Amino acid sequence: MFPPRRPDPFLPQLDGYEVMRVPGVRAIKPYACPGCHQHIEPGVGHVVAWPEDLVDDRRHWHVHCWRIAARRGRTT
Repeated sequence: MFPPRRPDPFLPQLDGYEVMRVPGVRAIKPYACPGCHQHIEPGVGHVVAWPEDLVDDRRHWHVHCWRIAARRGRTT
């Protein structure tokens, strides 16, 4: 069993969400950011977040877009 993941102290957390940073070297696919609807290209570090216990609902965000969403307290 894996130890519990500690929150990244440099990323804002949002109640009810798991939040994880993806470093650029591990970002191998393009994604569409739900915050700005622009592409996150391979090789670009970003954030992946999902509602607790709903890992299939994870979304990939630009770090800046995630900071805005978390500050507002919502992802939509």
